[in-house]
This record gives sequence, structure tokens and C-alpha cells, in this order.
Amino acid sequence: MTPSINHPLWKGYDLLASGNGQRLERWNGTVILRPESAAIWPWKDRSSLPAWEGSYSGDRATGGIWNWRHNLLEPCIVSHGDLSFLIRPTNSKHLGLFPEQSDNWNWIRELIGARKHQGSEVRMLNLFGYTGGASLAAAAAGASVTHVDSAKAMVGWCSENARLSGLAQAPIRYIVEDALTLLLRKIRRGNRYDGIVMDPPSFGRGKKGELWKLSEHLPFLIDTAQEALSEQPLFLLLNTYSDTLDDLAQSMISKRLSRLGGSVETVQLSLIGTMDHQELSCGLSHRWSGTPR
Repeated sequence: MTPSINHPLWKGYDLLASGNGQRLERWNGTVILRPESAAIWPWKDRSSLPAWEGSYSGDRATGGIWNWRHNLLEPCIVSHGDLSFLIRPTNSKHLGLFPEQSDNWNWIRELIGARKHQGSEVRMLNLFGYTGGASLAAAAAGASVTHVDSAKAMVGWCSENARLSGLAQAPIRYIVEDALTLLLRKIRRGNRYDGIVMDPPSFGRGKKGELWKLSEHLPFLIDTAQEALSEQPLFLLLNTYSDTLDDLAQSMISKRLSRLGGSVETVQLSLIGTMDHQELSCGLSHRWSGTPR
């Protein structure tokens, strides 16, 4: 398993420290405390850390409330290189961005850039696209992107981020749809993609109330996504989280991704606190590329 912890291009975001099931971050100057199940260690010298200005009171992703001593700036914008993201509190503990995913964005941009340098066009499909980090990275590298999420608000948020990133006119198609429903329809219509990104939740519901359960639907999702790849596929990226799937399931993912040849690697995404220097695990990325190492 490959570790991935370097994030030198962020402006406006820092993980400060983590511990006791929480993470302390700075978002464009505002210090925010949020639940973090991976932070199973005690705080390192908690008294030396800055006080929070915003916090989420629940111990899970949903079911809590936000408390603010000082509100986020309006608008609150952070950037990673040439990509910019609007940050705002949601009904869960999240703020519309997963900074550790920037390692995947760099990987996507490198692969697309190399293919484009050869004079070939690249089409990418981003399923469960959320607010669009991977979509913007691919578009900035020159790909035509189809961005899919079952939540209309998330698709709109991606469009806002594209505008902030100077990609308002980029070839990004925004679709509000259940991911599997759309994927099957695209296959029936003969649509194929050079790259596919999937960041499925553990549980969820589609646009029409379709029930999604990762433990049941993941094998079918991987198989179907492989069917939607082009004749000269570039990559397939699947994000999972370490507390969601057991080792047997992780092995199943690697075996399924390996069936097309190419190369497969599992990357442990992490962030390191700038004040406590503690590494925080942020889940796994399973990367398949069509070119063997």
C-alpha cells in the first residue's frame, strides 16, 4: 500500500491537529473543530492549539449541529493550485471539500496531460461527483467531463467551483442522476469513457429514492464501470474508507480492477497536522491505469 501525504499546493486550508476523535482545521482563517473517527489518539498538548471558532457537535457525519463563535468568511474560498473551492457548512459535519483528495487530482491530471500530449482526446466520467474536485482537475488538464451526483445542490456547487476556477466554459456536463442508473444507460447507448472516477458513499439514495448500500453494490459497480471504459482506457479510480470495508473486500477490489491488465495500486490518503505533526488517515484510493508500470 502506497502512502500519500504531501499537499504543498493548498492555499487557505490547513489541518492543524487531531485527537480524541476530532480534527482541528483552519479554513481561510477560521478555525473549525469537527468529528474524526480515525483520530483515536489523545491530543498532543491541546492547550497550545488555537480555540475553535466553529464546531460540529455530533460524533457522526449527520445528526449534529454547527456552533459558531465567528462565522466563516462570505464567501469562504480555498485553492489548490489553479483550482478554487467554495467552502460552506452543510447539514452534516462536512464543508464541501475533502483536501486529501488533491493527491488523486494530481494523479488524474498527470495521466490526462500525458494522453493529451500524444494528441488524443480524453473523456472522463465522475460518478458520485460531490462538489467536483476530480471533475475540475480533469477539465483543467484538457478532458471533457461528465459530472454526476444524485443531489442537485452538489451538482450546482460543482458548477460554482468551476466558475471560481476559471472553468465556466470548460467542457463539463452536469447531470443530476443516480450513478448506477446513469452508468447502465450510458452503456446501453454505447457511450464509453477513457477515465472513470467513483467516490461512493457507504449508504445513500438516488434521485428517485434508489437505495445505495456500498457493501452490496460495490462489486456490480466496479464491473459495470469497467464495461463503460473505452477501447484504450486511461484510468479508473475508486475511493473507499478504511472503516467501511474489511480486508477481504479490499482484496476483491484489487482483483476486480486487475482483470483488464494494466496496473493497480492502493493508496492510503493522509493529512499531517501542521501543529502536532500527527498523520491522519483519510481513507483508501484504488487506482487502476491502463499502462503497466
